[in-house]
Amino acid sequence: MVMLCHGSRRGASRDECSCSWAARSGEWPEWCRNCPNTPKGLAEASERLQSVLGKHKAEVLLSCLEFIEPHPDQAVEILAGKGLNEVVIMPYLLGHGKHATDELEEVLDDVKRSTPQVKPRLAGGFGADSRLADLVVDRVRDLDGTPGLAPSREQTIGVLIVKAGTKTQYDDCAWLREMGRMVERQLGPGYAVDVAQSHYGDPTMESASACLVEERGVSALVCVPYLFFPGMILRRNVLGGMTAAQEKYPHILMHVAPPLGVDDRLVAVAADRIREVWDW
Repeated sequence: MVMLCHGSRRGASRDECSCSWAARSGEWPEWCRNCPNTPKGLAEASERLQSVLGKHKAEVLLSCLEFIEPHPDQAVEILAGKGLNEVVIMPYLLGHGKHATDELEEVLDDVKRSTPQVKPRLAGGFGADSRLADLVVDRVRDLDGTPGLAPSREQTIGVLIVKAGTKTQYDDCAWLREMGRMVERQLGPGYAVDVAQSHYGDPTMESASACLVEERGVSALVCVPYLFFPGMILRRNVLGGMTAAQEKYPHILMHVAPPLGVDDRLVAVAADRIREVWDW
């Protein structure tokens, strides 16, 4: 049995994605109208993961740490009720913050106490992976043809990858910096890449934007939200940071790329993380 665990709150509606930064830029990407919200997106991801793992080898159950049921304790009870006694908990989380560390350790402890007949195994999260770097590159390429976003000898395009905020005590973001290096290598000449968190800890959007504009001399800046779906963090924190950057650097062309959404590369990485701890 595989339990796909996400630290999720309900996603914003598509109307909520209309925000101050988008209005100021005068142009908003198609994903704001087409990307699924968090519950629908996670359900689709779990269905794709079930297909990849195979129904004859595993049963996938989606569980969230908060807001969306079943919560982990409920999910394990469901499994125990089916007579299943082994479960791999796969944190469907991009970083290594509090959800993926302290809270999942608490889940494991609770499972061992409440349902001792169920043996839990904790898989690794996504972390840095070349397939995810490739996905970020695709999000940048989604803006190909946008005036001002073509690199040249005279123009370097900045790419700012922004993950959800996590306090530094929980995640030092070393994996995120490695992702940034992967993305810059894949994009090639004419691009400069830096990484940031939407809030809470370092590196900040302010410092990363300053590095790209003031030190690396970019002529335009593309923000890639390193998030699964549009929602409060994107609307409030990421786009709020972009608003501040645009006010500080009014001469720099700025755009926001689509978030990651539901993608087979994400599912493939999740499947690999599960296989690493599961005796197939």
